[in-house]
Amino acid sequence: MCNRNTETSLAAFLLGAVTGIALGVLFAPAKGETTRRKLKRWADETYEDKKDFVLEHANEWKNQLKEKAETAREKITEGKDKVVKEWNKRKEEIAAKFKKDEE
Repeated sequence: MCNRNTETSLAAFLLGAVTGIALGVLFAPAKGETTRRKLKRWADETYEDKKDFVLEHANEWKNQLKEKAETAREKITEGKDKVVKEWNKRKEEIAAKFKKDEE
């Protein structure tokens, strides 16, 4: 499972890679046609590699998301139950106070 530092590092790496590629293309001495061909080949290869990676890990990620969703549901239910319990307690206290004041 990824932690926050890993996610931040990955995002920084990807941003650096995209920036590097963009600068490389802008300052490349090759003709536009040659550059486009190279970029297409690189994009096709990268797409296939990443597609395989995603397909291999999709079930793992799906299960992790399900676990996190279930944990979130449990925490929300616990919180709701606490709020309802506290509300009922306060409601009874306020009702008792008003009854006492009326007498």
